[in-house]
Amino acid sequence: MASTLNGTALLANDPLFRQRVQAAMMTAALAIAAEAVGAQDANTYQMRHVLAIQVLNEPGGFLDRFSWAVAANSTVGGDVGLPVSIASSTNANPCVITSVSAHGLAVNDWVEISGHLVNTAINGVWQVTAVVGLTFTIAAPGNGVGGASGTTVKQPPDADIQFAVNSDWNDIAGVGVLT
Repeated sequence: MASTLNGTALLANDPLFRQRVQAAMMTAALAIAAEAVGAQDANTYQMRHVLAIQVLNEPGGFLDRFSWAVAANSTVGGDVGLPVSIASSTNANPCVITSVSAHGLAVNDWVEISGHLVNTAINGVWQVTAVVGLTFTIAAPGNGVGGASGTTVKQPPDADIQFAVNSDWNDIAGVGVLT
């Protein structure tokens, strides 16, 4: 239980993860702000719509709640890998990163690279474009040949983050809460 909570806390507080959650929040808010009442009752519609307008006007006010809810989602949490140390990286586009040990990545996975020195342009979240053994590539130009520094961590795909935001929307809006 403690390790799960620690993993959720690390993910929920990761700045790059939070940026991705905020983008998903804004996407959901735009869609909900434009939706019609449809089959939902007027109260549900109003609560969802009010949250959408609040998120569009002040996304930072809801980022913690959504980040924690998304990080606690079992699919999203299950997508996150363990940190793997980087052995080297190239100054090329695409950039080739070699890990010290098996990274567990596949083509189209998302990876967060952090703490890599010299080739600092590759620090961030990237989609994996190719994998061969201990190496993988990302569609980013390097800004220097990087040595043994930093880590890679497999990240959840944007689709899983968006699905989790959409799934948590009614709860965060207060739909179904007894008053």
